[in-house]
Amino acid sequence: MAREIAVFVGENGSTAALEEPGKVIVYRRQKGKWQPVSETKFQLDRSSGMAGVRQQLTAMIELVGLCRVFVARTVSGLLYKELEQAGFSIWEFDGRPLEFLEYVLIQEELAARQPAPLKAVAPAVVETGPGCYQVSLKELQQSGSGLTSKQVLQPLLNGSFYHVEVLCSHIPPWLEAEWVSGRFDCNVERLADGVKLVIKKQSCG
Repeated sequence: MAREIAVFVGENGSTAALEEPGKVIVYRRQKGKWQPVSETKFQLDRSSGMAGVRQQLTAMIELVGLCRVFVARTVSGLLYKELEQAGFSIWEFDGRPLEFLEYVLIQEELAARQPAPLKAVAPAVVETGPGCYQVSLKELQQSGSGLTSKQVLQPLLNGSFYHVEVLCSHIPPWLEAEWVSGRFDCNVERLADGVKLVIKKQSCG
């Protein structure tokens, strides 16, 4: 396994969201130390639409070479999908690369030794009414199947909806962060065996 990890960082040297301006640094582990081997500036321009975003990502992917482990503070939506389809293992960390590179490498090597998992089956999304949906993440969160809560919920939350009811064993951290940021309203009900969330789009004043 190639010991290379690509990290997207901002001006302060810490990881940045892929939507922000920054640079992709490819690190290689040599003789027990991590060293940067390439550096590419990257600033996403959405003015040319989805096709333009895909072209920009394709160009970035070509520059990182054979490396297929990518770390940023956040990677969401189309960006996550495109990197995943290109064969990347995607990690989200907040911090400086040398704080987490060794951990990511160890986890990647452990995963590579595991037998191939069964193909993950996405939980059923039930439409209970116009713009109203219901989905349970409990089995997914408990199985470790490789499918993530973000992959299941983001297509719903990025689309047109009135409310989404989610049953889960715990609130996904990325979802809690988007709720706190004010992207939408969320009511939380603690159940004996988990949590029920009712997500609504943020009301306009």
